[in-house]
Amino acid sequence: MIKISLNKGFTLPRLGKDTFSMLMRNGLQYDKTTGLFAVKDINKIDKIYAILSEAIKDTISIEVQCVLCSNDAGCSECEFSNTCNRLQVASKCVCRTCLRNGYDNYTREVSKLLE
Repeated sequence: MIKISLNKGFTLPRLGKDTFSMLMRNGLQYDKTTGLFAVKDINKIDKIYAILSEAIKDTISIEVQCVLCSNDAGCSECEFSNTCNRLQVASKCVCRTCLRNGYDNYTREVSKLLE
């Protein structure tokens, strides 16, 4: 499974020159120093996903960041994974660990975002 993080760098397998170029033109960037990719244009995530799906032939999961701890929210393991619009919840999602630590922390943090 390939995990594409919307909020931090991630790795991809070798893609080939043509696929790499298409991804760069469609909102992905590559940092030669760290060897990590990053989504620079979140509005093009559907195009990025389509290009990668065609090139990689593996399951791809778009991952968002937990609003409380900044770790991956665990989208690929979430029970709402199939119906979640990650672009709408990207700044409001919470990981299982933080949710177990108390729903009050989550509601307080999301309330700040909505103000």
